[in-house]
Amino acid sequence: MSQFFCFWDEVLPGTAYGFLSLPHILEILFIPLSLGLLLHWTQTHSRQAARKLLRGLAVAVPCLELMRIVWLFLLGEGYWVKLLPLHLCGLQVLFIPLAVFTRSETLRSYVWATSILGGITAIVYPAGIVGTYPFFHFQTFQSFALHLLLILVPVLMFLCDGYAPSIKQLPSVTVILSLGALCAFAVDWIWGQNYMFLREVPDIGFLQEILRFGGYPAYWLTLGSAVLAGCALLLVWGQRWDQRRQTLLHEKKRND
Repeated sequence: MSQFFCFWDEVLPGTAYGFLSLPHILEILFIPLSLGLLLHWTQTHSRQAARKLLRGLAVAVPCLELMRIVWLFLLGEGYWVKLLPLHLCGLQVLFIPLAVFTRSETLRSYVWATSILGGITAIVYPAGIVGTYPFFHFQTFQSFALHLLLILVPVLMFLCDGYAPSIKQLPSVTVILSLGALCAFAVDWIWGQNYMFLREVPDIGFLQEILRFGGYPAYWLTLGSAVLAGCALLLVWGQRWDQRRQTLLHEKKRND
């Protein structure tokens, strides 16, 4: 318990949990389990109750991030540049509440395409958490809870709030994503940070090789292409899910 709130440099050697260790595998398996539970819950509760849950989870996202900022501040990390929500997942603390409460189609599309992508990626490959902190640690739990909500909120938005994903929304997603990346790029190069991993490459073999052979332009092109491809796949998947759901609803009405 003495290590629960400590910073990474105070973690005892050998106590950090590893990549694809049992705790990490359980975290990954919790994604489909949570989605299954959410689907079941929406089928057994009214749309009004589901929308209340959606709004509550949308508020919980920035609250979880605020908890992390307070934790860092209490540990002596008061440098404001390090506390900005400029990672792909960090930006969701702004976009998720805006998307849920304004019901803007553009913002909801951005959240669907990037929030699910960021949430899954951060749980499957929790950079800065796995290999750094013990499993039973504030930062581990906070990060897992936040990124799980990044997956669940867009799905709930689709299930109960009338949002219909479409690949036609990709251009608007790309514009917002590019603006966020430009902000992160400016902060990274002016203040020496690494938001969106634009300045320092994650410890992933093929990305390191791309940087070594092609430099930053090749790395940025690869990173951007991978993110946009992920966004496109999620929009296509959501569109097909919506089409299938509409087909089932029409069949049910016809049978009734």
